Amino acid sequence: MSTTTYFCPHCNSIQETFDHMEGTHLVVRCRRCGYPVEEGTVQEDVVSFQRTKILCIDDDKLLLENLSGLLTANDFHPLTATDGPSGMETAKQERPALILLDILMPGVDGFEACRQFRADPQLKDAPIIILTAMQDPKLTVKAFKAGATLALKKPFEPQQLIRTIKTALALRPTPPAA
Repeated sequence: MSTTTYFCPHCNSIQETFDHMEGTHLVVRCRRCGYPVEEGTVQEDVVSFQRTKILCIDDDKLLLENLSGLLTANDFHPLTATDGPSGMETAKQERPALILLDILMPGVDGFEACRQFRADPQLKDAPIIILTAMQDPKLTVKAFKAGATLALKKPFEPQQLIRTIKTALALRPTPPAA
């Protein structure tokens, strides 16, 4: 069994890997998550390591601070905005891999912000996770109709959010091969 580093599409980062035999096939897996990676696709000396950008849009500044700490501790690069318009501007400048979006915000609410993200050709494929304290299932359905990828109720367990983020990143459409 050997160890090297490759790009893991599930972790969305360069990770140490291990290889082992599964039946008659040699399989290379990410040491962090176990996801099978294709040996030789992207090596560490070819690509510089960058943490995955996650944009958090919520009018609760304390929540944004807590989310930033949680994301940083889990090797993500947090970006924050306190309303829909500043979130859209940040997203256009930074091109985050994923957006965490509150539904109820003053001015532009999460539904409208979600529709705007989906209408932007540069942002349309970024997964959007709706975070809401509302218990009304109709609001969640409305969020999905606006373009949300997943939804999570507040309050949430920190590791539940991290698992949800990783799931949404894994669900991203892959660009067609050139």
